[in-house]
Amino acid sequence: MRPARFQQLLLDAAATLPGAAVKSFADTGNTRHPYGVVVEAGGRTTNWQVVLMSAPGEKWGDHPDPEPRLGEKPAGYGKPEDAEMDSLGGVERGLIAALLAADPGEIAAVERYSSQPNPPAVGHGATIDLRDGSKAFINHVR
Repeated sequence: MRPARFQQLLLDAAATLPGAAVKSFADTGNTRHPYGVVVEAGGRTTNWQVVLMSAPGEKWGDHPDPEPRLGEKPAGYGKPEDAEMDSLGGVERGLIAALLAADPGEIAAVERYSSQPNPPAVGHGATIDLRDGSKAFINHVR
């Protein structure tokens, strides 16, 4: 999966979150990161950078996005409408829940950062393993 398609999937999914307004970084003038989404919910604005790592041996270049590889969907993180959007962890959980609910089966696994015993330095976000061998990273950025 290419970054632009993943970002669009995330934008479409996040738009289903109750009380949330979602835009791409480009739509808000953020030029620091090429891909990402801004979520306004619960009285706060959060920025989520989107980064993708290609599948082993795959070259993106000018090649078109390959056909999606579908499989069984991983366990969800609850219903997007149940997410408590008034905290950073709640927005993180809501984004992941909405993404998993919208996924047609391209996501193989999700690792939510803030629920880990030793979360990475970004603190909030997720690593998403895709069935085509690529990985997506959603990182909270300031």
